[in-house]
Amino acid sequence: MARELRVVHRDQHGVRRTLPAERMAGLALTERSEVWRPSHHPSQRSIVTWWWAATNRRLVGCRSLGRLSTAMLLDFHPQVVGFSAWSAQLVWKEKGRQRQFVPDFFVRTAAGQMLVVACPPQMGPGERFGRQLAVLREVCEQANWQVAAPRLPGAVALTNLRWVSRRRHPRYGDVEVEAALAQSFAEPRPLVEGIEECGVPRMLALPRLYHMLWHRRLGVDWSVPLGPRVLVGPLGSGEPDAVRRPLATELA
Repeated sequence: MARELRVVHRDQHGVRRTLPAERMAGLALTERSEVWRPSHHPSQRSIVTWWWAATNRRLVGCRSLGRLSTAMLLDFHPQVVGFSAWSAQLVWKEKGRQRQFVPDFFVRTAAGQMLVVACPPQMGPGERFGRQLAVLREVCEQANWQVAAPRLPGAVALTNLRWVSRRRHPRYGDVEVEAALAQSFAEPRPLVEGIEECGVPRMLALPRLYHMLWHRRLGVDWSVPLGPRVLVGPLGSGEPDAVRRPLATELA
């Protein structure tokens, strides 16, 4: 058991606070700003970048490309209603030294559950990461949170989602065009056929179709390469398991 276990976060006014883990229950960490950001070092090969989350319209930090994919899957999932990065830091005493660990994402689900995502290092989980996870589980037990591990789908599904995600922003929404597309794809049919027969110019219709796919107003089998002949229709069951369940928890 970790000694003197505390959680550092920022309150609703942006002021840095430190609290015992049991007092963190119910705090809206997915709406708070970062308490830590990764520093770049020439010896580090990871790429730090940012994901604009359509779910809660904020930038979410990612300290590797793998974490960027996890952020994309969280943003795509209908049961995720908010998520943030680096909005809390765990600090504790171990063998006379102060230790610290920053989980990658804090996720709020439609059921009100707080999930804490800790992605393993790129080279694989080691002894240090195992100790950090043990402390994280202790914090989650006290704060009524749940530890979650990322699950990435295959390369084809990830490529499809990355392509469609480029049209996730609300500016690509259009009620009239979407109504025409919904009617054209009322029954599953090849993408190119539905686009050509929806009555809207292709250059206008295609970005709106991707917007509808991202927001699950239409469905596609993500495990099939996205192309002119892929079947598009009402939302169905053609999703790889890791797309439907991007975290190894009871998130449905």
